[in-house]
Amino acid sequence: MSTMAKPKIPSTLPALPPYTAAPWSADIIQAHRGLASAFGIAYRALNLDESDPIRLGHHLKQAETFMTSIVNVFGTLTDNPLPSTYIKTTREAVESLVNELQDALSQAASAFVISIYV
Repeated sequence: MSTMAKPKIPSTLPALPPYTAAPWSADIIQAHRGLASAFGIAYRALNLDESDPIRLGHHLKQAETFMTSIVNVFGTLTDNPLPSTYIKTTREAVESLVNELQDALSQAASAFVISIYV
């Protein structure tokens, strides 16, 4: 087991930064809302004492696919792109969430298997 401290997961994602050239498109705003909502729900599930492997697995899959995809798309915008610092901060938050969900799922699955045999 590594002794390096894990990055702290923020409880929410950063808000969209103020636009500089033109207002953010409706697609960007809607994608950010969906991303922030999914992140918040997964964060709360991660911090529940009674999270079960199925719930954690669902949120892990959401983080690995949906959330990661949205952040990746944010990074490819060429017309009115989001600031790189915003994308970096958001990507790091999602990656930290994925790592913590993986750890929590592993622990919950182990506890579930042990409880079957007890």
